[in-house]
Amino acid sequence: MLAMLTYTVLNYINGIIRIRVSGTMPEKFINLCMAQNIFLWGIIKLDGDLYVNLRLPDFLRIRPLVKRSQTQVRVIHYKGLPFILKRIKHRKALLAGALLFAVILQVLSSYVWFVDISGAHSPLENEIREVLIENGLHPGVNKDKINSKALENTLLLKFPQLAWTGIHFTGTRAFVEVVEKTMPPAEDKNPSNIIADKDGIVTEIIAISGQPLVKKGDTVKKGDLLIKGVMPVLPPATGPEHSPGVTPPVPEQLVKAKGIVKARVWYEGYGEGYLKQEVFEPTGNQTVAIMLRLGSRQYILKQAAKNTYRYFNTEVIEKKLPWWRNSNFAVESNIIVYHELAPVLQEQSAEEARNEAKAKAMRAVQALVSKNAYILSRRVEVINTPEPNPVRVKASIEAIEDIGQNVSITQ
Repeated sequence: MLAMLTYTVLNYINGIIRIRVSGTMPEKFINLCMAQNIFLWGIIKLDGDLYVNLRLPDFLRIRPLVKRSQTQVRVIHYKGLPFILKRIKHRKALLAGALLFAVILQVLSSYVWFVDISGAHSPLENEIREVLIENGLHPGVNKDKINSKALENTLLLKFPQLAWTGIHFTGTRAFVEVVEKTMPPAEDKNPSNIIADKDGIVTEIIAISGQPLVKKGDTVKKGDLLIKGVMPVLPPATGPEHSPGVTPPVPEQLVKAKGIVKARVWYEGYGEGYLKQEVFEPTGNQTVAIMLRLGSRQYILKQAAKNTYRYFNTEVIEKKLPWWRNSNFAVESNIIVYHELAPVLQEQSAEEARNEAKAKAMRAVQALVSKNAYILSRRVEVINTPEPNPVRVKASIEAIEDIGQNVSITQ
């Protein structure tokens, strides 16, 4: 394969000519060429004439062979590098224009014409762009004059909220990527109580700071005080040096209550499954409206016919022109597609309706359970109703979870 490809390339460099050989005995011309080591290929016979390919240097050697074989030769087609160079030689203006275009393209490609910033919110993006301009990175600057590493370090020093910056070039576009730091929320040290955010039976309580007001086994309701945000009162000191009647009172000191209060809690969810119900399905018919927005103005290019469909849903496709993405002047098109819907009566068996209702009930109750809860049991039961349609199902979950919620103390 490689040898054939090399041979084809060499033939193209030398130039390829396809000729038609006509006469009483065109085969004699072929034999004479082979005797002179002239390589021929692509030989076909059509209406008594032979069509063959040969190289340009060999074409210049066949004149005496044509006379000896008493044939006539006519050039049908030619291709290859020598013929391209010949055409270019006669079109010097075209060649000069092509060279000038290549030079201009090379010069222009060495400059930055677009600066894209990604990873930063709008106010920070504007500030970063100003710093980039101050340090020489702006449309029209030569890429060789930009020290990417130094500019990255400048951005990190200027903006402490940035964790990483990266600058690279693709064609005439400079890409500035930044990653903002995720700062931990500041700890609230204001005095607070821990209250119950749901009903339950306390299974465990650990008070790290503050005064516990409930114990294991207590039933609590949402809003009940669990750990009070005060320092525990120390018992009065005793001893010969402390007289019982002169112990000074200890003032109540407010603190931020901290602790864990776990309780058994219950959740319920409901779901319905229909034996028969009307659903809407797309028919495949649609109508389209097209609008163009230029800045704050909007123009309707194509308006959908009103009241075309009784039932429909809407799909909105927004497209913004790529060269205006970094501009404050919005240029975008909105395509609104109205898909027709038709009502269809859907039926299913009682078992399918129960399964549908159970799945809905479990999804509803699972959405209420916190992620850190430890589930003790799940239960699903069908609710008996006079009407068989719809089928109603109740799902319940028993779990253990931390029900404490910090609430600031208002003084």
